[in-house]
Amino acid sequence: MYDKQPLPRVQDVMTRDVISIAPDLTVRQAKDLMRDKGISGMPVVDRENALLGVISVADIIQAMENNNLNAFVSEVMTVNPIFLHEQDTVGYALQACRRYKYGRFPVIDEQAKVVGVLTVGDIVTRLAQLLRIDQVDEPDEIKEPKDFTTRIYECSIQSMNFDLAGLAASNIKKMLTGLGLKGTTVRRAAIAAYDAEMNVVIHAYEGKLSAKVTPHDITITVEDSGPGIKDVSLAMQPGYSTASDRIREMGFGAGMGLPNIKKSADEFTIESTPKGTTLVIKIFID
Repeated sequence: MYDKQPLPRVQDVMTRDVISIAPDLTVRQAKDLMRDKGISGMPVVDRENALLGVISVADIIQAMENNNLNAFVSEVMTVNPIFLHEQDTVGYALQACRRYKYGRFPVIDEQAKVVGVLTVGDIVTRLAQLLRIDQVDEPDEIKEPKDFTTRIYECSIQSMNFDLAGLAASNIKKMLTGLGLKGTTVRRAAIAAYDAEMNVVIHAYEGKLSAKVTPHDITITVEDSGPGIKDVSLAMQPGYSTASDRIREMGFGAGMGLPNIKKSADEFTIESTPKGTTLVIKIFID
């Protein structure tokens, strides 16, 4: 059985240590702050911490091109920005990511004061923690390969359905643990399956995952119908995104998790077309 966890709310997963800026500071000061903090955008707030707007790297670049770094932040910021409430569910938050093409949102409380920032990465990381994806105990008795026959698990994956997000990875983890495999092997498979599953949930239209376990290896295949990845080799680089420059600057992008999947696998192949993507992950059983 899948131990379904209550779907967390934005306040449960957001980053609370918010870096913000006042509207009467200059764009040059905003540029220096973002560079020093290693961020690509931040909320603009008044003295009461109420949200006034958002300034991003794209705004900074535009100001530089216009030789306008001495302008006030209020002159170049995005006004009336899209925001989330701390009581919103993460499912709603991800729907907002897809609808507005952003991956970073300011979060406000009932008084409209900024209390956090939420990114796609925050959500994926927190869900993995709730599902204890990477927490695996070593079995009391590790079985030899001859102790079990081939097992197959299959599961459909629904786009943007965070009630079921992590179901496939959790079930694979349970199956492998029940077979008495080493904890390190189970952990690698669970992490790879989770990242692949979340890619489908967030970026594709629909997909399916299958896992085949033989006495020699674990093969996880994930197929999705979606926009595909234009340049697979670039998408495999840590930190790279196939999203547009504007979206990437806001912290959102496709290709999330692919380097982690490759790191967890002994063999990893990926094929992608404008109609969808197929991942094949193989992990050898010691």
